Amino acid sequence: LLSLTLTRARYRVVQAKDGQDALEKLQGDLNCDLIIADIEMPRLDGFELLQALKCDPKLAAIPVVMLTSRSGTKHRQMGMSLGASDYFTKPYSEGPLLAAIAKLIKPTL
Repeated sequence: LLSLTLTRARYRVVQAKDGQDALEKLQGDLNCDLIIADIEMPRLDGFELLQALKCDPKLAAIPVVMLTSRSGTKHRQMGMSLGASDYFTKPYSEGPLLAAIAKLIKPTL
């Protein structure tokens, strides 16, 4: 559903099956302007992915939006303290999510 939403909004979407797959793609030749990650993923959860991204100089500047069913303050604070650019809970509203994405992606001139 998220992929469809983003595609309709004219974003190019690349999906990963879990956090480890995402990290491997990003460390490869995938050029990415924004990452949307869930907390609950196998092999490498969203918090671990966020930590790995922020420790990699090549990937640290990519904004990361957390989109998760974990709505508690503890999870939100953890995500933001690890460097998440924004935090949304499921079910999400399309408008605010797309507005946050538009603000985070810097157009290349």
